[in-house]
Amino acid sequence: MDSLTVTFEDYGIEAPAEAGETILEVAGRVGAGIASYCGGQGTCQQCQVVVTSGTVQPKDEARWQQWLTPDGKGIKVLACQSVISEDITVKVPIGSRTEDFIVHEMEPLKPNLVDLSRFEPLSPLAQQFVLDLPKPTLEDTVTDMERLRRELLNVEAELEPLTIDLPVLRQLPQALRENDFQVAVAVSDIGLARKISAIRPPAAADSSLGLAIDVGTSTVAVQLVDLDNGKVVGRAIRRNGQIAYGEDVISRIVWTQKGPEQLQSMHQAIIDTLNDILGHLYDEHNTAPDEVIAASVAGNATMINFLLRIDATPIRRSPHTPPATKMPVITAEELGLNIYPQGAVCVCHPAVSGFVGGDITAGVVATGMHEAEELALLVDVGTNGEIVAGNKDWLMCASCSAGPAFEGVGVEAAMPATAGAVTRFRYDRNKDAVEYESVAGQSPRGICGSGLVEMIASLAETDVIDRTGNINSDFPSERICKRNGELGFTLFWPDETARDEPIIIYQHDIENLLRSKAAVLAGISVLLNKLDLATTDVEQMYLAGAFGAGLDVDKAVAIGLLPDIPRERLNVVGNSALAGAYLTLMSRQAREQAQKTVSAMTYLDLSSDTDFMDEFIASNFIPHTDLSRFPSVDM
Repeated sequence: MDSLTVTFEDYGIEAPAEAGETILEVAGRVGAGIASYCGGQGTCQQCQVVVTSGTVQPKDEARWQQWLTPDGKGIKVLACQSVISEDITVKVPIGSRTEDFIVHEMEPLKPNLVDLSRFEPLSPLAQQFVLDLPKPTLEDTVTDMERLRRELLNVEAELEPLTIDLPVLRQLPQALRENDFQVAVAVSDIGLARKISAIRPPAAADSSLGLAIDVGTSTVAVQLVDLDNGKVVGRAIRRNGQIAYGEDVISRIVWTQKGPEQLQSMHQAIIDTLNDILGHLYDEHNTAPDEVIAASVAGNATMINFLLRIDATPIRRSPHTPPATKMPVITAEELGLNIYPQGAVCVCHPAVSGFVGGDITAGVVATGMHEAEELALLVDVGTNGEIVAGNKDWLMCASCSAGPAFEGVGVEAAMPATAGAVTRFRYDRNKDAVEYESVAGQSPRGICGSGLVEMIASLAETDVIDRTGNINSDFPSERICKRNGELGFTLFWPDETARDEPIIIYQHDIENLLRSKAAVLAGISVLLNKLDLATTDVEQMYLAGAFGAGLDVDKAVAIGLLPDIPRERLNVVGNSALAGAYLTLMSRQAREQAQKTVSAMTYLDLSSDTDFMDEFIASNFIPHTDLSRFPSVDM
């Protein structure tokens, strides 16, 4: 095959390429970061690049798109659909770069979600004890294991019953004698028994750290925690590297079926993401992997299967049964996680079903709805929307495929809530001007979930779009534009952005957003209907997920993302999955509650429910076809 060259201007890279490769394939091989969230299928629209010299050929005519840039100096194409046939030069716009794959610090969790006083005394997933054991004598000839066990129980009687695994037992004789019978012992609390999980020199016990982890479909969040007192040492978040293989769980499962190595690649993507975050936390807080001796992990069923390198295919196929809902305890060494390899334990939150995972059971524990008298509703708005209704007497749950539109995928103007992301948006019709706020106060690079909600609400309020979401072509504004016959609305002009090009919302983007919000509202409505309940019966509603953390609930109700209930009942709680992982890291009682919650929850399958489809169609309007259900919304 002919050897060609692709020059990536922005990265200063001249990459060798073979005729027939796509721009995205070459970029991935040489480290020129181009965002792609659909596995190169041409559906996410995130990999738009500009070819400034040379020409490319379409990979798939049905998905091929090209646009002349506003300055006329290049052709914009999708990198995943552009096949190389000659030497080319490529410019990667800011909005298409993988800058959202860097690690970011994140805001603290809501204090009421992580209140450890609910679970005193503390009983972390792992504890470390420094022991000075009496040496064997002719009068004291008990075994090494019994000697160790005896001293541990002298320090903490609650450790009974106490077990040890063979690999640790093999280390015991040498470890005791090399350290003159002074050792640091890590003990894991993993259910009915406590287990000796590591034996090390006393100096290793200077600090005992643990991890609370939320493995989300779109983002991965980690808290580094002092196991002695529950203090959060550091917290960070990063885009899930698996997005390169698909924007949602189903597309990722499909991708793993392409060949025997694909599941390993999917597993490695999440491990690399986690280790990237951990490396950042270690550097920022002057800690080391050997100090981390436990991890509590929450995530949906597919993410946990990929984390543990388990085939998730059964989740995709009817009747959507996962390989398991309760996972075995695993070690960091088995995972490849960059924490203490020989003795750190990792525990995953139990799932209810293939589509209501451990992230939801963690959220139930964090909100405490499973212990309350009042009727509560937990709604996690993410790539997959999950809903739980109930109280201390009963719990019922359901899920709906909301799609990742509000998480920055599938909408051209969208991006995660990182620097330059617009979080607040208002369009002033009289001035034909936009007011906004952005992360870090930077010029707009895109618009994140909370901003997208406010944008839809503002455009509907000012009649830029009608109740069906259609852009009004006769609207009196220069912001109305067209691309290949499709209407758009210019949110920001080129000189206002960090992208040196306009940021535009197109008709298909609005349709994607309305479908996402409709799925969430339909899921809530159908679940309550099946219980013969109305939204007015809900006494507390918890809106969870990273997307919900910065949400204006009035705007969310105005577009029909959330039901119209008294605002004092709407509680934006943020990442309840991470909060639950933190609580279970620090408390045996919380771990027991997570297990009981799974057993108490009844799952309602909406995938083939005709009521759900009817409600979904009705919910595709702003806010809904039945305006009587939204009395506080002025339309």
